[in-house]
Amino acid sequence: MKTEYRAIDFAKLIAAFLVVAIHIPPFEELAPAFSHTFEQVICRLSVPFFFLCTGFFTAKKITDWGRMKSYLLHIIKMYLFWSILYLPCIFARFVKKEHTWQENARELLRRFFLIGSYIQLWYLLATVVAVLLLFLAKRLLGERDGLLILLAVCIYVIGLLGNSYRHIVIQNPVAASAIRGYQDVFLTTRNGFFFGFPFVTMGYFFFQKREKIKRPGKRELLLFFLLLAGLFEEEAWLTTRYGDGSHDMYLLLPAVSGLLFFLVAGIPVSEKADRAAKRARSLSTDLFLLHMLVWFWLKKSVIWKFFWAKSALGSYLLVACISLFLAVLLEAGKRYWKKSIKNI
Repeated sequence: MKTEYRAIDFAKLIAAFLVVAIHIPPFEELAPAFSHTFEQVICRLSVPFFFLCTGFFTAKKITDWGRMKSYLLHIIKMYLFWSILYLPCIFARFVKKEHTWQENARELLRRFFLIGSYIQLWYLLATVVAVLLLFLAKRLLGERDGLLILLAVCIYVIGLLGNSYRHIVIQNPVAASAIRGYQDVFLTTRNGFFFGFPFVTMGYFFFQKREKIKRPGKRELLLFFLLLAGLFEEEAWLTTRYGDGSHDMYLLLPAVSGLLFFLVAGIPVSEKADRAAKRARSLSTDLFLLHMLVWFWLKKSVIWKFFWAKSALGSYLLVACISLFLAVLLEAGKRYWKKSIKNI
């Protein structure tokens, strides 16, 4: 039962709903302070969790270039497909009338290749970069896992200093110039190199130690909630000291999200739920990719303008429900297509 890790599939669906909450905060009107903390702490665990899953489930093939190439091409095709689907959103957000077509073209190309073509699509690009980097690191370092861990830690710390903790190092003129130069090109360190690679690497090592994954006990749960409390304190400190902007990377984030993954992976789920778990896995991906497209077109509709425009919770629920409905239809269409291909 445990080797199927069905609980991870259900957790990924919950994480997808948390990603929707990052982009459409449901409690913004009802409780602004709670909404900020919920968005910046609880919801921020979702993307690291996705990266951990990627590292965990690709670990078997990370040294096999044939299998890795097939996986990376699959993600690249997804990125191209969804980028095309999001073209109206991309043009509306990033094409500026005051810029020349050459300037707009450069900006779109920069975003497509270096940042992410649209708001949440950066994750697909980051996955390609992170997995490819892990493959190259394993090819270069071989079985020297200690060096790989050190590399991942150093990269994350550098990313941390360029993200939520940039105010500490930006006082140094050289560091400030380096950060500004980097941001002019890549915008943020929340990307496949500084953010995705460390978590994918962590997921890879979790797979190597998978025999230690077990049903979570009281000590593991207590440790998790202590670390989570520490994460709440870290976010509060950053907000108090540097303002209530968005924080993508935290010092305690790897520990909290890593332990969360271990706890979820150890939850036993009956084989009877296997079909539901696989559906949840597929729906989580579709929901993650669909919701901003639904949000873009919904804001242009009469329904939203008259009934939901002033309700943050209503907007969230409407987008989440429509996205989930479309995800179910999309999965049904995929199954129908596969059956039709087999019958030809």
